[in-house]
Amino acid sequence: MLKGFVFLVNFYFVFATPSLRASTCTSGCDKLSEEKINVHIVPHSHDDVGRLKTYDEYYTGTGKFDSAEDAGVKYILDSTIQALSKNKDRRFVQVETAFFFKWWNDQNQETRDLVKNLVNEGRLEMINGGWSMNDEATAHYHSIIDQFTWGFRILEETVGECGRPKIGWQIDPYGHSREHASIVKQLGFDGLVVGRLDYRDKAKRIQEKNLDFIWNTNDNFEEEDAKIFTTMFPDFYVDETGFCFDVYCNDQNITDDNLEERVKTYKVILDKYKDYYKTSNILIPMGQDFGYQKADKNFDNIDKLIKGFKDDDTYNVIYSTPSCYIQAVKDEVEKNKIELTVKTDDFFPYASKDHSFWTGYFSSRPTAKRFERVGNNILQSAKQLTTFSRIKGNDDDVSINKLRMAMGVWQHHDAITGTEKQAVADDYTLMLDEAIKDTEKPLSKIVSGLLVKDDSASVDLNLVNCLRANMSICDNSKKDRFVVAIQNPLSKNVSHYVRLPVDNENYKITGPEDDGDITFDIFDTIHPFDFVTDGEPATKELVFLAKDLPPLGVKLYYVEKIDDASDKYRKFEDIADVKSFGDDNNGFTIDDNGKLATVTINGKLVNLQQDFLYYKGMASDQASGAYIFRPDGSAIPINEKLTTVKYAQGSLVDEVYQVFDDEITQIIKVYKEEEDSYLEFDWLVGNLQVDSEGKEIITRFTIIEAFENNEIFYTDGNGRQQMKRIRNKRNDYSYDDTEEPISSNYYPVTNRIVIRDESTKLELAVLTDRPQGGSSLDKGVVELMVHRRDTKDDEIGVAEVLNEQQYNKGLYARGQHYLTFGKLEPETSPVTFERDLARRNLLAPVVLVGDATGDGFTLEKVQATFNFKFEALSKSLDDNVHILTLEPWKDSYLLRLEHIFEKNEDATLSTDAEVDLENLFTQFNITELKSVTLGANGDPGTVEGLKVTLKPMEIKSFVFITDKENKGGHDIGIRGTSSSAQALTSLTLLTLLISVFYSVF
Repeated sequence: MLKGFVFLVNFYFVFATPSLRASTCTSGCDKLSEEKINVHIVPHSHDDVGRLKTYDEYYTGTGKFDSAEDAGVKYILDSTIQALSKNKDRRFVQVETAFFFKWWNDQNQETRDLVKNLVNEGRLEMINGGWSMNDEATAHYHSIIDQFTWGFRILEETVGECGRPKIGWQIDPYGHSREHASIVKQLGFDGLVVGRLDYRDKAKRIQEKNLDFIWNTNDNFEEEDAKIFTTMFPDFYVDETGFCFDVYCNDQNITDDNLEERVKTYKVILDKYKDYYKTSNILIPMGQDFGYQKADKNFDNIDKLIKGFKDDDTYNVIYSTPSCYIQAVKDEVEKNKIELTVKTDDFFPYASKDHSFWTGYFSSRPTAKRFERVGNNILQSAKQLTTFSRIKGNDDDVSINKLRMAMGVWQHHDAITGTEKQAVADDYTLMLDEAIKDTEKPLSKIVSGLLVKDDSASVDLNLVNCLRANMSICDNSKKDRFVVAIQNPLSKNVSHYVRLPVDNENYKITGPEDDGDITFDIFDTIHPFDFVTDGEPATKELVFLAKDLPPLGVKLYYVEKIDDASDKYRKFEDIADVKSFGDDNNGFTIDDNGKLATVTINGKLVNLQQDFLYYKGMASDQASGAYIFRPDGSAIPINEKLTTVKYAQGSLVDEVYQVFDDEITQIIKVYKEEEDSYLEFDWLVGNLQVDSEGKEIITRFTIIEAFENNEIFYTDGNGRQQMKRIRNKRNDYSYDDTEEPISSNYYPVTNRIVIRDESTKLELAVLTDRPQGGSSLDKGVVELMVHRRDTKDDEIGVAEVLNEQQYNKGLYARGQHYLTFGKLEPETSPVTFERDLARRNLLAPVVLVGDATGDGFTLEKVQATFNFKFEALSKSLDDNVHILTLEPWKDSYLLRLEHIFEKNEDATLSTDAEVDLENLFTQFNITELKSVTLGANGDPGTVEGLKVTLKPMEIKSFVFITDKENKGGHDIGIRGTSSSAQALTSLTLLTLLISVFYSVF
């Protein structure tokens, strides 16, 4: 077990993070006893931003499902604020900023002033502070940072700097991530409260008094930047049995007549808990899901309980907050030199009891998981583009606030996880769909303005996102003439294969002069999509290479149909004797059954098979469901011999079309540019047929030669750190692998899973386009779960079977896997390419398509009116550096620079990197640069010069102003303006139809 001890000097580092709050802010901490055990009662309400009801229904209290979910957050906050104002001793913690902001917009000035006063005095503590309490397994670090940042921004602009959160409060996500804890540390938090870990781990920690511990969150950082104090409750985050006093509880109230008896009962609980901790402090939550609708009743009973312990010889029971608890522990640890254990890995997988491994949600609702990634891609592009637009004197960034908020909601631990009711999932989809569509007109105007030759001209290319292109639906690309604008969100040049649905066989493509003659191919689509009833899918796909897209910049292409016969149409043909595709540098072969046989990457050939299999979902006892993955036996191959195998070879790419059965189709693609050192597996899985047992589809890659990875594999942590996994092994507790040998070895894969043979130095990686569950269950084997359809509820609380449907069929999901491998050499590493490819997948160029059939949009007129290239940076940044964030921020701009490599990954790129911001941007010069915390909510610090040095894995955040006129801060929707938060409306019958449009992401 990786365990260590932390002594006094180390605790200075752990607890010495500079405070985010001003000295005028009061802690609100009660007086502690040095002779007694201090019982810190923390009143709270856990308010899911959607699960059994939608976000709006939870706020208003409508859409009742059961008594425990009847309350409305609006009334919880109304009631709680008034109850706090009646007694200065009372405390409460507020977590989800999405709800708080919605409530704030409904309040008058008197109530707002009351809230600010409560916050300033430490009686109402804002903790966590993100837009939602994000998931830690499937959320990407990019989106996690964004949702925290936006939540912090709202808190700052509503309740002020005393509302800056200091504590992470992750009490309900289903397992906890090391990278997430690292983010929390970088946000400047003093500590972290976690909730769910394997029941065996929890029992061992209780036995050894290790509920308080130190988490070393990142091996790349110095100790003071990596370690964070972490704690957990002695039981769960709800009231103790017999002491729930809310509207849906029937527990006996505390009165003067029964006070002595009730204190005795509570003391039995405390007598047990006091042995769980090493200090004389106990952390006790008093709350429920959507608790405190009757805050007066709750607080009156807690008041009496505290009063009943006033003369107790053992316990000092007080109102408290997580900040006060952590400060108390810190003081006692330093004073008494108490040793706390150090954790260095994460808390996955999470099991709540025997046979209940919460590894199903890593893959549940695959189309939603993909749509979230699409939303992030568009948001980053939108933030960059609005920066350059504002520099030109426009104020378009208002339009992206709704997208910021929708993406914040999607990070919630019952949203991106897929662990909500279907109606709620539909509402999430509608929310994001509307937010993306609301950005289309402003972004089209911005892109047009950046490309137009005459700044005084008002011409719009009328660009839109083709969100349904993966279903072969894009109205504009089926026109006789259309324009394609492509924005590159990365801070380096990128070449990108553009794929658009078309019906013709020949086109002429005109691009920027530096592109020269543009080569293209036309292929058949992966599926006719003839089940679609609300669109007209195209029959073909146009593919061309957009070369050297400038960093953060835009290129424009003009596409027009040609009636002449074409040799560009690559119709799928029967395989016959053709078995080899690509070339000697990058390629693959197939066997007689039509399946993958060998793969060549960078001239290295490996015997490798790929296949689809399925697990039967357990339907009895503990069933497989949205949360739980519990297979009934080993995986079953779909088919030994494919039903159909065809191929097409083009100028840009070779493709092999495979039909495994009626449910699974795939195209294996090898691109012909030398740097494209990977195979793409474009899969379509859907309309899964189930009977009494569910069906859980996996893709499996198997190296058919000597390969010894010693039961070790690696997965990324939230898209950032690489986490070492050992099959059937836990670092912190004993695990019997006979219980659930498959699901217990599944881990979250946010962007890649890797196996490595240390003797041959061969490393193989499979990259994903969305979060998925994955594992290596045997030597040289990698598997990823791509789709799930179950027949039983797993009884975790949703009370609904995971059985997604569309168009009266089982849901179709389409996605991509990218396979690459290479040798671990002293000077080179396949990790270098893996990280680059992962970044290109996450922030792929955003493709916008406009109808050019009007008289004003002939090729000649478009060429006369628009430049075909906009360059935002004067040069590409180095391969180990990335502009993580660039966006308008109040009356300035927010910039984050990121080192994307860990230590020892690459001989060159894992070293310190320098970025010179002077003259980096083509549209402006930075005249003032100040450093801020990762969440952009700390007081800005002075920066000397414009050169920034980054250590491996380091992120540095800045605000800056430019030599151009800066417009004022944009409106975030506080009272008196149109609230973007209030625009996230409930589901209607119409939205049920709209939401299925995006089902195959």
